[in-house]
Amino acid sequence: MIIMRGRKLAARSSCRFQKTTVMVSSNFDLERVIGQVRNTLAEYYSREEKEELEQLDVLRILPRAFSTVVFLRARTSSSEHQLVMKTTRHHPHNKAITEKKNQAVVEFDILRYLYPLFQRLEGCSVPRPIVVVPDMESYVMDFVEGHFLLEEHRHARYFSSRKGFDMLLQHYFYCGKWLRHFQEFTGVRTAGPEALAGILQRCEHRLRLIEESGDSRCPKGLRLTVTVLLDKQLSQLSGKAVLISGRHSDFGPWNILVGPRGITVLDFLGYQDDPIAVDLLKMLMNFENQKRYLANSVRRITLLQKSFLEGFGLLPSVPEPVLVICETLHRVCSVWACVSTKGEPLRRRIEWHLCLKSNLEWLTNGGTRKLLWPGCGRP
Repeated sequence: MIIMRGRKLAARSSCRFQKTTVMVSSNFDLERVIGQVRNTLAEYYSREEKEELEQLDVLRILPRAFSTVVFLRARTSSSEHQLVMKTTRHHPHNKAITEKKNQAVVEFDILRYLYPLFQRLEGCSVPRPIVVVPDMESYVMDFVEGHFLLEEHRHARYFSSRKGFDMLLQHYFYCGKWLRHFQEFTGVRTAGPEALAGILQRCEHRLRLIEESGDSRCPKGLRLTVTVLLDKQLSQLSGKAVLISGRHSDFGPWNILVGPRGITVLDFLGYQDDPIAVDLLKMLMNFENQKRYLANSVRRITLLQKSFLEGFGLLPSVPEPVLVICETLHRVCSVWACVSTKGEPLRRRIEWHLCLKSNLEWLTNGGTRKLLWPGCGRP
């Protein structure tokens, strides 16, 4: 392990940077960002904890597609704190999000609002935000002990542990409960059809990427077919109210930590108001895709879906055209994920192909589509 000591940024305090083998994007100046974060943390601990920040260590760097996550250890005059810093990355695929608002500020503000509300709710939480550094598009939150819910999906396979599967059922019940309260905390209200504008834009962006990929498995004219479908649904909403609430934006087991006290939902990049069906359908779309995985028991995935919906409770009344538009978005995003993912093992490629085929059939199937929303009355 190689440690480099950075320059002192205040009396008796320093930052330490641990070299790692991971690659960090060229526009991510770690030392500069950490320097600014250290100063802000020093002010925070002095003001809120009456302690002096003596040292800040970088433990691990985790580059992701849309952000860089850095695990930190802060040592003060009387204690030690495990922290996580998240810095927004300006990826071409999330340009529409990052150019609108400073996402570090957006995420920090929603966590600051949600944290005390979820503190009163058993089994469900969000990380505690500590400080935000807008100039660096970074914020710091408490480290949360646990592992990703996606790792527990091994218990949904044939012949896997029944005890492990029972725990997985409980965690998905908490996921439904979390989403219900998240929407209540952020406020369920009505808007006009213009509330669907962001969904239509995201659909158009992904459809263009799919078209540009040149993947031979995608039918020519897919973009036009889906656009006609969306326009038809939108025309049926003229003058009608659309239920909206806060939207997580990527609600799935890859952004949910499981720990001794239940689940903690992470990563609010792109948080905004959106139709109430978006996050719920995101999870239902994940269950649908999981049923295509070769080792998964369809029966167990169906039971996970049932547990999630039981945790959510009574479903809101959503007009069918809104459901079609929201589900179209998720299926288009699933197609893009399938055509853009490369270098996977053979089994995974087969599973992705099955998901791709299923979603393309739905998108091009005229008026015979069966919707994921329970009880919608479609065939």
